[in-house]
Amino acid sequence: MILLRYFQIATITFALALGNNTTALCQSTQNTPSQVQNVKDQVQKIGVTKKVTVILLTGKEYYGAIDKIEPDRFEIAEVDLKQRMEFNYKDVEKVRKGYGGRGFGGKRVNPRHNLIAGIAVVGLLFGIAILTATHTK
Repeated sequence: MILLRYFQIATITFALALGNNTTALCQSTQNTPSQVQNVKDQVQKIGVTKKVTVILLTGKEYYGAIDKIEPDRFEIAEVDLKQRMEFNYKDVEKVRKGYGGRGFGGKRVNPRHNLIAGIAVVGLLFGIAILTATHTK
């Protein structure tokens, strides 16, 4: 019984020590200078007039073609909103080449995910065909 009491005290102490970091968990994410440079390099590598997906720090995604690249920001012609949008590198989490078509519910789907899903479906169908062929004999 005493051992159980010591275990409870240790567990509560450990939980309180870890739970004390709430301020660190609630702070907003910000790009570091290396992350900003990484986004700049990605935009430069993709190039002007190429299709791109822009993922902001807030999680919002925009799709379009790069119109203009400047030292501290870039501009895309957003395909869904049909307007030009300007992004500061410090506000962007990630830039991805290309953008997929619209999936279920109207949200654009990453073309790479479409490929993975297609391969999985074909593999599943192939597995079912082999399973039924072996059980029918």
